[in-house]
Amino acid sequence: MNRVEGANNKEKASTSVGEESSECDRSGTAETESILIVADHPNASKIERHYGPLAAVAGETTMVCLTPDESVESITYRTVPTFGWRPLGIVLLFFAALVEGVRNEYDTIVSISLIPYGCYALALRPLVGARTHLGIIGADLDVHARGPYAPLTRVALRRFDSLSVPGSVHSRRLREMGIDDDRIDILSNAIDTDRYAPPDEPVEPRYDFLWVGRFSEEKDPLLFVDALAMLSEAGLEFSAAMVGSGGKHRDVVRAIDHYGLEDAVELPGWVDDPREHYTAAHIFVLTSSRDALPLTLLEAMATGTPAIVPRVGSVPDVARHRETALVVDQRTPAAYADALATLCTEDDLHERLSTAAPTVREEYSYAAARDDWRRILER
Repeated sequence: MNRVEGANNKEKASTSVGEESSECDRSGTAETESILIVADHPNASKIERHYGPLAAVAGETTMVCLTPDESVESITYRTVPTFGWRPLGIVLLFFAALVEGVRNEYDTIVSISLIPYGCYALALRPLVGARTHLGIIGADLDVHARGPYAPLTRVALRRFDSLSVPGSVHSRRLREMGIDDDRIDILSNAIDTDRYAPPDEPVEPRYDFLWVGRFSEEKDPLLFVDALAMLSEAGLEFSAAMVGSGGKHRDVVRAIDHYGLEDAVELPGWVDDPREHYTAAHIFVLTSSRDALPLTLLEAMATGTPAIVPRVGSVPDVARHRETALVVDQRTPAAYADALATLCTEDDLHERLSTAAPTVREEYSYAAARDDWRRILER
């Protein structure tokens, strides 16, 4: 698996979140770095994944945000009020970060997502006197770098002292924008490998097919429903679950009703911890039209659930066709229906993928992310 194309070569830890990496002896300057995080995530549990490994290797870490995760005790929070209106809180977040940055000394400002938080970091840099690091998400390159304001996006990306991406595809795209290779690092999209692991004992599947994510245009939940409809029309009986919520929820419900799939498809809604759904599913399905390297895919694979995926973003870094996942070349209902039928009927293939999928735990653990952050800070 070539995860370091276009980035510095690195050895990846294979330990789980509860274990210490063999390279845990800190050297250089990582443990003395003072970090100011400027970002917010409505789902506060993402703080542990994105910034917990950073805080574990840095000297001091402070986060200016709207929604803190107090369970991550290694981070000091500066919580910004929203007064009941999130957009106002996002505006106030910049000024709160400015006050925090001027009052205290920070070596590096870290943000994830260029708009608005990365832009905030760039604006703060001359005022705070700190380096800037941007964690790239899919929309940064798939939307902002391709829209009518793409030239401004490229200029902004070139101004960061360092950038991290989830995989080789994104690092290659940054190089194509003229960003120096020595400013690009692949940062493990970490999952809790203590929580997401194959079950100790075999579990009887409750669902044949599982879809997890936001009900949004880029995640394309309707494609999943359309594929299920084709299976139903072909006379295949199945059970499925679509876990999540979002703006496309009503469209999904209408499509399920239209195809008469009410008894076959469950809609549990948003689930904070989908572990039980992964282990209870025979097959996990990803239908995104654009994505980086989704956590849902890594979590499903880590639990040993075979996945059907498209060739989007850095998904090919972990999904090798008929080796670790089943990859569809075209994002069409027919292609997905064929893949679903194939994986349902080829028991040997299902067993092979179920055995190979959990290898993602070796490269996408919290320990691996700590090593990545240590390398970024020391460099």
